[in-house]
Amino acid sequence: MCSISGIISDTKKNLINEMMSIQSHRAPDDSGKFEDKNISLGMGRLKIIDLESKNLCPMINDDYVLTYNGEIYNYKELKKELIDLGVKFKTESDTEVLFHSWKMWKTKIFQKLNGMFAFAIYDRKNMKLYLARDIAGEKPLYYYHNNKDFFFSSEAKALKKVLDLKKKEDDFFWSFQYCFETTLWKNVFQLKPAHYLVYDLRKNSINTVEYWKFKKRKIYTNEISEELDFLIKDSMRLRLRSDVKIGLYYSGGIDSTLLSTYHKFDYKFHFNDRLNYQNQFHSKLKKVVYHLDFPVGSLSSYPLYYLASKASKKVKVIISGEGADEIFGGYIRYLPIANNYYQFSKYPSYKLMFQKVYGDYKKDYLKIVLKNNNYELGLKYLDPIFEMFDDPINAMGFFDFKYIMPSLLQMGDRMSSAFGIENRCPYLDKRIIEFGFSLPPEYKINNLQLKIPLRDLLRKKRILKPLNMEKKGLIFNFKSWYNEKDLFREKYFKIIFNKWKNAYLNLND
Repeated sequence: MCSISGIISDTKKNLINEMMSIQSHRAPDDSGKFEDKNISLGMGRLKIIDLESKNLCPMINDDYVLTYNGEIYNYKELKKELIDLGVKFKTESDTEVLFHSWKMWKTKIFQKLNGMFAFAIYDRKNMKLYLARDIAGEKPLYYYHNNKDFFFSSEAKALKKVLDLKKKEDDFFWSFQYCFETTLWKNVFQLKPAHYLVYDLRKNSINTVEYWKFKKRKIYTNEISEELDFLIKDSMRLRLRSDVKIGLYYSGGIDSTLLSTYHKFDYKFHFNDRLNYQNQFHSKLKKVVYHLDFPVGSLSSYPLYYLASKASKKVKVIISGEGADEIFGGYIRYLPIANNYYQFSKYPSYKLMFQKVYGDYKKDYLKIVLKNNNYELGLKYLDPIFEMFDDPINAMGFFDFKYIMPSLLQMGDRMSSAFGIENRCPYLDKRIIEFGFSLPPEYKINNLQLKIPLRDLLRKKRILKPLNMEKKGLIFNFKSWYNEKDLFREKYFKIIFNKWKNAYLNLND
């Protein structure tokens, strides 16, 4: 977990220290900057790998400057490849590996990286700035562009601190209750996952490129458990690389229990959702919303804040199970449409009769996930994904992966970074993502059973208790405080949104 900042401006380059300072919670161990007549770059560092080396923050030579947030998990393998090509190394860091990888392969690097990252590379000779973000969007990266001013930062609050930003409406925000690419500030954007951006300083132009697109791969159905077991084991091997202590967010459910079988964790952290957190919630809400950058409608932000607070007293890295539900079909909301799909498939002669009861897959799913009735916007994002898949089960999961899960990753990143710890997600390994979304639907959901491949692995390991637990998210009993029968999310979101407006109203003072 680190922070990055950058300014290209004729009049405001001296504000880089303020941008770094307001993000210091992300990076308490080291900081540094680079400045020339064209650009100011800042980086703060949370030391996870290579605790001793200097001059990593940022990393500079005559050709390039690197500011970097994240971890390149396969840095040892890449380092060996680079050494074989004649590259000399001075440190044991993944930062230096990323630096030399860019020098060697430029934008082809993205086919080689296994990690979570948001980084900026300044090409000093060609006067181009490259910004890049990982496939799932685990690490955040915001930017501001207006006239000849270009700013970027890990957290949007750094932009708000140094710029007179104006609030604006955002249709995506009100439809899904979080900010994806556009934001609630005018001219402030978030670089989309699996994209890199090129800013040409000479032309004052931006070009954005999608460097990864899902391609279905061949699945050998008689080897699903064996291959998935290998993939998770190897993903964990890479994500356990650390020079500091590591813990696990452990709910006792399928996802975290399965991860716990691949490593003996000395520290496990659990959120007891049966306790009454009303006083703590209201006392911490201002800090939670401040660290979020923008409001998120999920009830998970406070539980994640609570868990990160506990974890930070013992570890600097946390392993979590984010991504398993999207990739392997773990959400209860998938069941109605999955069952409809199987009925249509098994009894095609009764299609007209079923259509009298069941609607269109896409519109039915939007009824579940939309927070308003903006179906036109919802279909804009949903239609291309349903065209990618032959079944609605993988389509729903991939839609969630691209457009809902980033809100969960936002909460995970911001709540852990509030306490200077790093959050790692083994299920979000690119190999697991491509494997999971290539599975036939019946191997993910069938007969009311969700996440069948993960369940099968637990059975093979003779761990049965999580299989009988009711699926529930990381939430707390907010509804009981107001005597409501459901989760009462609208009231919750209104509280969050109003607190956000107050938190950011005086940020520039």
